[in-house]
Amino acid sequence: MLILLCGFLISLTTHRALAIEPNEILVIANGNNPAFVRIARHYCKKRGVPEKNILKLDLKPELTDDISRSDYEKLVARPVRAKLADPNFSDTIKCLLTVYGVPFRVGPREMLGDEQKNLGPLGDMVRGKMKELKEVVGQLEVLTGTKCEVLHAADNKPSVKKVMRELDSYVEESYSKIEAMEDDPEKTRHLRKWLGLYSNIYGRSKTRQAAKSKAGLAFRLTPAAQKEIKESMKLFERARERKWGFEKRIQGGFYRKLETVAGLGGLLLRLDADIGNIKGTETGASVDSELSMVMFDDYELYRHQPNELKDRLFWTDTTTIMVSRLDGPGEDIAAALVDKAVLAEQNGLKGIACIDSGYSKKKKNALYVEYDQSLHQTASLLAEHTQMKVVHEQTAGLFAPGTCPNTALYCGWYSLKRYVDAFDFACGAVGFHIASWEAVNLRDPQSTQWCPAMLSDGITATMGAVAEPYLAAFPKPDRFFGQLINGKCLAEAFYRTKPYNSWQMLLIGDPLYTPFKRVN
Repeated sequence: MLILLCGFLISLTTHRALAIEPNEILVIANGNNPAFVRIARHYCKKRGVPEKNILKLDLKPELTDDISRSDYEKLVARPVRAKLADPNFSDTIKCLLTVYGVPFRVGPREMLGDEQKNLGPLGDMVRGKMKELKEVVGQLEVLTGTKCEVLHAADNKPSVKKVMRELDSYVEESYSKIEAMEDDPEKTRHLRKWLGLYSNIYGRSKTRQAAKSKAGLAFRLTPAAQKEIKESMKLFERARERKWGFEKRIQGGFYRKLETVAGLGGLLLRLDADIGNIKGTETGASVDSELSMVMFDDYELYRHQPNELKDRLFWTDTTTIMVSRLDGPGEDIAAALVDKAVLAEQNGLKGIACIDSGYSKKKKNALYVEYDQSLHQTASLLAEHTQMKVVHEQTAGLFAPGTCPNTALYCGWYSLKRYVDAFDFACGAVGFHIASWEAVNLRDPQSTQWCPAMLSDGITATMGAVAEPYLAAFPKPDRFFGQLINGKCLAEAFYRTKPYNSWQMLLIGDPLYTPFKRVN
């Protein structure tokens, strides 16, 4: 009984501590265009946010999607930090709301000039290790009699990421082919050989995990191998703590140790990432995702940073700020997002839930399977914990045009930049489509990307990426919708479940919108 009471009190305390109040929102507007400021004032009036909580930025008066890294720092981040440091706002703002007129994409940083000398040695390592990888995969091709097409394309030099992405599927398919063999002794010999090659590609730790999940495989690490892994992990931790540069990593054996733990594939991915880091590739982000870390001290601008709010019970002693956006293909659409949210809260969110799984049947990759399972769990969750009718499309196809009337909740994938007009969205509808680049042209009314198209079709809240985010950047659907039906507002549900900040995702909608309000 005492345990149950403690659990209830923790839940209650956490709910109250994290709930966003109107005075805890800072609304960020383009101060040089009256139309954009009107949207900010409209939001404040609808939600009871004090007008002193509007920050007017000194931006170009015309609508601009992109902002350079230097202008972001000078014209956006610096004024926001100053506002948050004001004694009237310090420690009170939990959420930022950017509105139509504020750029939504920030450009990359410049090349790390003092690290350019390391591009040659790192590039040489990539070429050498790619050659070794091809030799290992060649043995796998002989073993199974099938070609790994990505390594044989004529006049083609695929990126490391593409090679590893397609190689993952090839390795799994090669295992399935061996597993289907009828001659048991021959199959056993092939499986042992396959496991050894797998270890060369993915390293000892991952091989041990794979062996546990495969029928008839055994893989044990010798005491010497276990000792080597432990020593490698200590070296990695030392490199992280002491912030080793790329030259120190080369000289200090970092990359050699990494190959023993993560295999040729893991090493190649890390080398590719380090080269990209020096060059400044993949250092752009959505403005909102960058703003969530605006109060952090200096952090690495390469790819993403972990979202410290994800899966966290208590949000005390955190620096991250939640960020949402009122935006879309036109001022009226952007301003109406709060109107529809308020109306749905007053009348209750009504309609059907449409869940579209099945894409992993086309893309047989472990992470794709994981997200497909999450979509299945979402359908079950909504059926069990809401009064909505749940329509679950489970084939490799998508909902056909016009087949989802009165849609209140939606999640599905993967029609890249090709919106399928299956939906008649209910007032207050929340939904997102798992695919890359679906918010690149957020303000284009003619765009076939999912974010602008769904906003034009009347959805009230959604999310998407302004550049390639990679699948793991999306919140797991069952976790996100689970937070919503548990009474969390839109911004909290997003930040409790999104994996990364300083990256490509953005949330579109009223941050206070709570489609499943709890009655205390």
